[in-house]
Amino acid sequence: MKLLKFYLIAQIFMVAPLLLSSAKANNEQACYDYFHPLENMALEIKGRGGTWGLFEKRALFRNHAIVGLHVDSKITALIFTIGYLCESQEGIPFNDVAVQVVPTLEEKGLEGFIEYYLVLAHELNEIKGWAKYAEWYNANHKRKLDPNQTKATIDNARLYFERYRALAVKMKTTNDIEGIVKDGNTLIEDIVKFNTMAPLLIQANLENSKIPQVSNLLNIADEM
Repeated sequence: MKLLKFYLIAQIFMVAPLLLSSAKANNEQACYDYFHPLENMALEIKGRGGTWGLFEKRALFRNHAIVGLHVDSKITALIFTIGYLCESQEGIPFNDVAVQVVPTLEEKGLEGFIEYYLVLAHELNEIKGWAKYAEWYNANHKRKLDPNQTKATIDNARLYFERYRALAVKMKTTNDIEGIVKDGNTLIEDIVKFNTMAPLLIQANLENSKIPQVSNLLNIADEM
């Protein structure tokens, strides 16, 4: 009886991580599947040069091409942010910076971490920033997102992708320069507002803003 009990407990410990991994994958995939139609809608337009390309193709609109460039940029950023939400449903992804600094801090401790990068000729304030990020990542990387809240965020974003498509269509069928420019600028402003009002987008942008600029660190990692 004891052997059977031990066997059952052992099986639970073996199966549980697999179930958690499966749940993580399912949540991420469900998010991506839900978002892909909107992403593909935008990528189809961008694949043909985006609204910037449409401004450039018509001499009538060409002087206002910067509007199209900014519209494309805001849509691209929105795609990236929502993609990040999908990727991070079950926790903050182990990004390129975290791959370098988190294990190093765990292995060497704070003093060793600082000494290690000082030897590599990095500035002290920069190194402290990396250590601060590693500590922040360790404290927060296991956070989870509510799939329903993510889905609601995507639903709310749908309007901006549809307006992006509508703008692209309109640019092919009208000579109304003033109207096109107004629609483009309004879309830019509304996406900016959406990023400052949607809770998950605020969280995603905050988390990504924590990642320090460490091109020199990553170059060193490549060389090693």
